Formats: sequence, structure tokens, C-alpha cells
Amino acid sequence: MVPGRKRRTPLNPLEADLAQALGYPDNSIARPHINYISNRHIGILDHYLALFVRVIAHFDDDGTTSNATQKSDSIQALLDELVASQRDEMFNDTEPGSKMRKEEVEDTVMYILGVWTMLQTSFVQLPNSSRRIVMAYRNKLSEQGTPGTGLDDNLASLVKGSGLLPAPGHWIEETHPDDELLRTAMKLVTLLSDSKNSNNATSMVQSLSTSSLLDKFDSKLAVSQASGRSLDSIDSIESLSVKATRLNAFTLSTLGAVEIVFTNNISHHMQLSQHGGRYMMELFALPCVFKAKTLTSDAVGISSELATEIQDSYSILFNAWPDSPLHAKLGAIFGVRKLCWCWSCSAYRYRKQVVASHKQNFKANAKKAKRARDISRRSEYDPQLAKLMKNDESSDWNYDLFPCLWPRITILEEHLQRAKPWSIWILFRDRRDTLQFWTFFFATIVVFMTFLQLALGVAQVVGSFR
Repeated sequence: MVPGRKRRTPLNPLEADLAQALGYPDNSIARPHINYISNRHIGILDHYLALFVRVIAHFDDDGTTSNATQKSDSIQALLDELVASQRDEMFNDTEPGSKMRKEEVEDTVMYILGVWTMLQTSFVQLPNSSRRIVMAYRNKLSEQGTPGTGLDDNLASLVKGSGLLPAPGHWIEETHPDDELLRTAMKLVTLLSDSKNSNNATSMVQSLSTSSLLDKFDSKLAVSQASGRSLDSIDSIESLSVKATRLNAFTLSTLGAVEIVFTNNISHHMQLSQHGGRYMMELFALPCVFKAKTLTSDAVGISSELATEIQDSYSILFNAWPDSPLHAKLGAIFGVRKLCWCWSCSAYRYRKQVVASHKQNFKANAKKAKRARDISRRSEYDPQLAKLMKNDESSDWNYDLFPCLWPRITILEEHLQRAKPWSIWILFRDRRDTLQFWTFFFATIVVFMTFLQLALGVAQVVGSFR
């Protein structure tokens, strides 16, 4: 064992079965993912993990089933099977076929599907008894004029059909929240959703014809400003590229005051949001899941293109200057990179700070779990994260390499363009606007010289009195 490195806890037989079901070729890299799944267990851990393996087996079809029997891999088929089961330990506290069993089975299975697909927040039931992924899927079907519940199809169809994952051409979904068109669409969806639970809302919807709703929507579309992502400018946007040395995690933090937040929801990767006046960019925290074959297989429906883009994005964000500068190489023995103020060395230190802070969060959670006597909780820190961040094979941002994430890249670039220096030190380092920088530079010299002359004048006056 390498000195200073903690020995990894080997997987127990049930965890090994889960790793195999997930499609890991090597159990040594599966530990963070297994810990993530185990930490979110419901009921008895062994029963939960056994059911998890069973759920994966239901959808992990190798393609040998015929069209006549393909309906058996639907979500509803699995729910019906578990509701009628007489020997399932996970649900032995409810009567088979009862209403309580049906509710418990659906909640548990949908929860497991959310954990498996890394879309947990989209699968959990909301206070209005709906699930975000099911609502999005039904909205897509209604736009196509096709009825459906979302549970009559398999998992891959639900994930793909919901449109929650970044995909090429998702321009409207990625529009800035302040856009008038998006606000109008959200109001329309809310109105139609509320109509199921309110008689007043039903009468309101019935009083508006379909044509009038479309007219109101089109009128908003005519005056909407899509923040550079309108249909007639998509071609020009897709042809652009952004230099990695301009758009990366360090410049976003330094010039754009953007805070890095790690998330376990794969659909939120590189998503910019604002909370309490602070800008935050979410990064997917468990890239080891892409080593599991089932996540990007036909069983789940997450595209391999998106998985590749997410993995490639870490090196551009955190290693935009892959070649160490000469002064860093010559002064390595003296620790120059710890003190140097150049962009490359500063970004190097920022990357180490982000990784250290991320590790520290898991240590703090482990201490809390220990105090709460929750000994089953284990660290979810993924070593693959730091490995991908330090990858030397970096490139610039462009649409050909990042078609799925490109809308979010353009939003980050626009935020960086609009961001104003928020301190005098940032203003001194900001080279985006050369005219602004040199104006500030010469103004600083003028102020310094004026202050120096004033100080010398005061010194002479004081000296004349002596």
C-alpha cells in the first residue's frame, strides 16, 4: 500500500452484486458510487440493495426480447410485479395488492430509479403528488398529441422523453430565467397543471380556447429577447468557440464571482444559477458512474455523448493552462506555484482549494454521522474527479466537441462578459477590456504620483518649521 493513502474498504458480497449489476468492470472504482447508493437507503440496507439489483435487472435488457414481449420492461410492469409479490422482504409490512402496498412500491421504485439515473430530485414526489420527470414527459407527449402516463414505457423512454438532460438544440430550455417568453410558458404550464386539482382553474382553462392561448403565447414570443439564442442566430452561435484560458472555473470565480457547487444530479452539470444574490455553477460530483456500463446503455437512456462531454469539461474548467510555465518548473523546489500571482499558478492553487474543500465537506459529514451514531454512512468522494481535473489533454470550448453542454457554455460566457470587477484587486487583474485596464493602470499611477508629491510637499513644510 502507498504510504499516506487510506486503504479502501472492500465491497461485501451484496455490494459486489450491485457493482456487477451496475456494470462496473472493476470494483475498485465503484466504491464512491456504492457509498452514494447505500447512504440513500430506505428501510433495511440489505433489503434496499437487493431490491436495487432487482430493479436494474428488470430494465437491463440485452436486446434479445422480441417486440411481442418488450412491454414487460415497462415501469408499470415492475410495479405490478412487486405489488403482487408474496415474498419481497422490502414490502413485507404491507398486504399484497393493497392500496398501501401500491403507494409504497411506486414511491420506493421511483426513488431507486432516481438514485440509479443520478436524477434523484426529478424522480421524488413533490408536494402536489407529482414527479418532475413524469410531468415533463407527459408535457412532451401532449405537445405531440400522444397520450401517456410516463409509467407505461421503460426507463430509457422516460429519461429521453422528459427532455431534462442537456441535449443538442435545447435552446429554449436553457433560456435565461428573466426571459419574458420563458415566464409566459411557465405560467401556462402552471395554469394547466393546477386545472387538475381546482374547479376554478378548470373553468378558467375552459373559458380560453386553444387558439387564444396560442395567440397569447405567440405575442410573447414576438417581443421576447432570447439573450442571443434566438432561432435565427443559432447557426452563428454554434460556429463560435471560446478559449479555455478565458472561460474556466478560475476566471468565473475571480472575474464573475461564481461559486463552485457540487451536485449529484447529472442534469445540473455546468448550470449557472443565482441564490441570494450569489452566482453558483453546479458540477457533477460522481464522474466514476460513467465507468458503469448501464448508465449510458439502452437501459437508462443517458447518451454516451453527454457522458463524454461532462468528463471532458473538468480538464478545461480546472486545467486551462496544462503546460506549467517556465518559472514554475525552475522554481518548483522552492514552491513558486504557491506564491506566484500569474494566471496559470493562480488557477493551479484554485483547483487544489476546490478539491480540498470538497474532501473536507465529506469529512465534516462523517463526523456528524458519527455523532448521530450512523456508522453506515461512508464518504462519497470520488477520486476520479481530481484525476479528470488534472488531465493534460485540454482544448478550447466549441460546439463540435460540446453540442449538449453548449447552451450552458454560452450562458457562462455571457455572464463573464457582463460581470463587472467587484474589487480594486480584481480590477487590476482584469484584462478582458484592455482600454479599461490601461485607463485604470495609468489613473493609478497618476494618483500615486499625486499622493507622492503631496507627501513630499508636506514633508518640506514640516521640515521648514524645525
